[in-house]
Amino acid sequence: MSNPIQEWMSKDKALHDLVVEIQSMDDKTPMEQAEIAFYRVAQLYNLPKMPQDVVDCEDELGDDDDEEPRSLFVEHALLRYLEPDIDPRGIVLTSAYYVKNNLPIDIRVVAEKEFGENPPENCMIGIRGQDFYGEVIFPQKEGKSWLELGCVYMAKMI
Repeated sequence: MSNPIQEWMSKDKALHDLVVEIQSMDDKTPMEQAEIAFYRVAQLYNLPKMPQDVVDCEDELGDDDDEEPRSLFVEHALLRYLEPDIDPRGIVLTSAYYVKNNLPIDIRVVAEKEFGENPPENCMIGIRGQDFYGEVIFPQKEGKSWLELGCVYMAKMI
């Protein structure tokens, strides 16, 4: 089975050159390189960085799909939650691929990671933070509202 991220990089010279440039920043840690990649890839493809940016980009992201487009912030935070041990640069590229192709991460998968096979009814998943620094939280578990927890994005598992 082929890796769609590798295929994307091999077919898109601008992306390939950007990845090579960022990986050659020897004075930066992989986490710092990932943060740089977050902003540079979002700029290269005009991807919405934050949830409030999605409305401005819906036409470019293909709003004819059943799934509502999501921001790089949201996909990045969800993927980091699901796969915390993956190289942070790979998480950024994968998140960008998901946003660019309107392939959002299934919220149920996130809820099941936290709660097991039977997440609570009406499970809410919040994300707080800004840009590269998003954190997934579960308001029901915290016993506070998503606003009290400082969430900028909220999803409800149906």
